Amino acid sequence: MEKLFDWIRIYQAENALEAYLIKGLLHINSIDVRFHGEALAGALGEIPQDQTYISILVLQIKQRQAEKILLEYQTQRQSTHEWFCRHCGEKNGAGFELCWSCLMDKDEQTE
Repeated sequence: MEKLFDWIRIYQAENALEAYLIKGLLHINSIDVRFHGEALAGALGEIPQDQTYISILVLQIKQRQAEKILLEYQTQRQSTHEWFCRHCGEKNGAGFELCWSCLMDKDEQTE
């Protein structure tokens, strides 16, 4: 039988800024959060970077709700990356909806 009130890891944040951002997103949705490994951030450079990541824990009973929120966060985060124009090949910043060079629409790039 599952233990609904056990703390489980749902995400590993690369740094404290990302960890607290996610904590805020979960908190406004009434999901309590615990961190594991937060103190290791100060050891960056002494230990491998991936060992300084901060594990974000939630109660197992809240896992599905938290994963849905994280999926929305990751989708939004991915959509803020730079993109390359398929028409002219130029690199465009995440904030551009049109290619700065040829004015091709970003959304028309996938067609």
